[in-house]
Amino acid sequence: MSEFDTVEDDYTTDGYGTDSADDFSADDSTSYTEDSYTEDAYADDTSSDDVYSSIADTDVDGDGVNESTSYDNDGDGYAETIESDMNGDGWVDTVTTDEDGDGYAETITVDADGDTYLDTTGVDTDGDGYVNTVEADTDADGFLDTYAEDNNSDGTYEVVENI
Repeated sequence: MSEFDTVEDDYTTDGYGTDSADDFSADDSTSYTEDSYTEDAYADDTSSDDVYSSIADTDVDGDGVNESTSYDNDGDGYAETIESDMNGDGWVDTVTTDEDGDGYAETITVDADGDTYLDTTGVDTDGDGYVNTVEADTDADGFLDTYAEDNNSDGTYEVVENI
């Protein structure tokens, strides 16, 4: 069959090329719509230009309302979109879990050595409580060089000597 051959439309029952029976719904979750057109000499009604859509509509929690309508997955009577904004700021709250109680959500916590510093932000190789990227006590006087510098080791910090 060539593209110029005419095809009899099995769905057309009236003389104008459209039929209200072309639209039907098999059930709540499936619909089929055949496009309406005006017949002419080159009309070729094939299924390639028809529209078919399917949406799975389920009632997971058994409350009698489909989830596509209620979004109440736990069956408590409140939509999950409302429950997920507990602080009422209009944004869905991010659920975080702090299993070890250190104030950091486990989804971002990496503290393999247990030194209370996140490994992604710094490492404390000498165990003095300061992250290596921040600390520098080159003269071993017990004060970080970024806070107190005594470059000549005379016991007076350079900040005081330069005033």
